[in-house]
Amino acid sequence: MAKALAALMLGLCIALSNFAVAAEKKQPDWAQLTPEQQQILAPLASDWNNFDNKRRKKWLLTAKRYPKLKPEQQQRLQKQMHVWAKLTPEQRRIARENYKKLTKQPPEKREVVKRKWRERETAKQPAGIGGPAAPAKPNSDKPTTPTAPSGPPR
Repeated sequence: MAKALAALMLGLCIALSNFAVAAEKKQPDWAQLTPEQQQILAPLASDWNNFDNKRRKKWLLTAKRYPKLKPEQQQRLQKQMHVWAKLTPEQRRIARENYKKLTKQPPEKREVVKRKWRERETAKQPAGIGGPAAPAKPNSDKPTTPTAPSGPPR
């Protein structure tokens, strides 16, 4: 019985070590991405090689899903990546914190925040045009920070 248990433990250790090695697989640098991945992830090009493996993997999964999205979803994702790429590291940190806080809120409070966010985005759009939103005009010299992130970046 003890030998069987020891063999089982050894097998589990080997399996888990193989799993850990697979999980730590280095994600590709920008130059190693396919042309299609580079086209989809173009707004992130300047930051890509600074991303950790976890973040690169997340974006690669997003790029894999991208062709299956409806055209309006693709446009929205591209817009969100452009907005995210323009944020400073501090603004990104704040956006991530706000996103984490939002996910801990009850569903009805999340819906209120999402509705306000959508209204704000709609108000930025030029009248009668369904194209990209007009840039926000800051109230001061400080850069503006979003109150809630508009996309999947984490």
